[in-house]
Amino acid sequence: MNVTIRRFTPEDTGFAVAQTHREGWEATVACFHTHLAHDADGCFIAEVNGERAGMVTTTSYAGSGWIGNLIVAPSHRQRGLGERLMVEAMSYLSGNGLETIRLEADPPGVKLYRRLGFVEEFESLRFRLEPRPDSVSMQVDPLKCVDLPNLASFDEACFGDRRLRMVGLLFDRSVAGFRDSAADRIVGYACLVPVRSGLCLGPWLSSDVSVAERLLRSGLSVLKDGALVVGVPAVNGGAVTLLETYGGRRVPSSLRMVRGRSATAGRPEYVFGIGGGAIG
Repeated sequence: MNVTIRRFTPEDTGFAVAQTHREGWEATVACFHTHLAHDADGCFIAEVNGERAGMVTTTSYAGSGWIGNLIVAPSHRQRGLGERLMVEAMSYLSGNGLETIRLEADPPGVKLYRRLGFVEEFESLRFRLEPRPDSVSMQVDPLKCVDLPNLASFDEACFGDRRLRMVGLLFDRSVAGFRDSAADRIVGYACLVPVRSGLCLGPWLSSDVSVAERLLRSGLSVLKDGALVVGVPAVNGGAVTLLETYGGRRVPSSLRMVRGRSATAGRPEYVFGIGGGAIG
């Protein structure tokens, strides 16, 4: 068996999307274009005898890195390819000087991640909300490109790391964005980004539940068909209550895990919706 690991290229996006759809994940072609725009050298494909067999992506922020989209095609499993891809991804992030690495683990991968030194931080819940038959109006101001630099410090305080470039890429893909301010200071914002089954509400950050609710109502005002998909730290009890109040249905969750220094943890109680399982 001849195994090679190479850089992910734009020509691999069809393979990548097919793998995520088989797993029931929400990724689209645009998701992988975002990965390549942000970290072109940090995404990898495993080939066996010249055939694509697996993949993994990484995202480098200022003080930490993320690993996502680790999938090995079913016909190539039980050969150690997942571990080889993980080692490649971790080596890349370490080479960028990042001592803290996070990921969101589906249950089948937890054993591997533990073996590689990852430990649990918290459960990362998933919710789906359907369009509401009642009238839900926009409650806050639209988010605009000129607002992005102004939300950088707020986003960093909530998320725990500097990631303005990624937020900008997500905003570019979004169908809408919203912000709420107090005394000319941003106290909450959200993006609505297309995913496979509808729209992802994330990043969705707020220091106050009432602000988060206004952002959620604004998001629901945009949703006409499909589902509103939200990933939320289980430690944010206010977010869980809010989503359930608006008819959110729980779907299978993930496990947030970290390797190395437990830095850049941010304020998960302010995170009402993550940007995505592969990017935090």
